Amino acid sequence: MADKQVYELTLQDLREHGVWYFPMDETVEDELTVRPAGPGQGFEQDYQVIVRTTFESREGSRYLGYLYWHASAHVCDSQPVVFVGNSDCIAFWSGIVTPSWADYPAPVQCLRQALPLVYASQRLLGLEPLCGVLEGLYGLEGERICLVK
Repeated sequence: MADKQVYELTLQDLREHGVWYFPMDETVEDELTVRPAGPGQGFEQDYQVIVRTTFESREGSRYLGYLYWHASAHVCDSQPVVFVGNSDCIAFWSGIVTPSWADYPAPVQCLRQALPLVYASQRLLGLEPLCGVLEGLYGLEGERICLVK
């Protein structure tokens, strides 16, 4: 079985398996465990899933990452993650933590100059693509969503 912690997913994992789901049962280590999804599992109705996603900068550079597939493409629901290079990645949704570009290594910070990023999740295993635009890092300030450009 190819279970992983969601924060351990690599670019190669996404290339090999475009959809991962959170089993949330007694077979997994904890609630952050993800497993590759295959055809005919019915996971889209029973589990939270993440889907391989393509991100494109205003200059036309393309990046691979993932988002949480949800009925809404809103950033707090989709929580986009983009890989820069083979191992560095950036989460564009920080939740209740105030986002900061300084928290990321220099190779990842280059994305700041490439904003906005237009994204579309790939049509995989019957999941309709989610599309949107990222204009910076997002998080919550009280009950309000803040944007750090």
